[in-house]
Amino acid sequence: MKSILIAVLLSFSVLTGCSVVEDVTNGVNYVPAATEYINDVQQFSKDIPGLAEKAISDQNARVELEKALQDINADIKDFNELTPPSVFEDIHNQVLDHNQTLQDGIDQYLTAVKNGEFSPDFLKESGLLDDIAVYTDLLNDIKKLGE
Repeated sequence: MKSILIAVLLSFSVLTGCSVVEDVTNGVNYVPAATEYINDVQQFSKDIPGLAEKAISDQNARVELEKALQDINADIKDFNELTPPSVFEDIHNQVLDHNQTLQDGIDQYLTAVKNGEFSPDFLKESGLLDDIAVYTDLLNDIKKLGE
């Protein structure tokens, strides 16, 4: 009976230890990846208004705008696949919620661009840039927890 109890306790401690190691590994990878992602989203928000303005009258800029929208969509999907360490789960879930809203706005905007149904005001009216402003606070929260 003692040997079974010892085996169970040993197994539990090994499994728990692996979980802790995995959590630390995820933390080491998560903070830089999350920071890079949010910086990319912020850069996108700075670049997209000028690009959208040019895309109204320039077919090359329209292609570039579509690519930028598709690229940020891919970045969102990549971020959503990250596994956060337990300490970052709440913030990660907040980012996931905002990502869904952002992705919906990007998809709507991308459809409008493909159909030629966008104007300079469409970007403002879509609320896409307003959604991105939230990421600054989330980045600050990630950096605080990462310290």
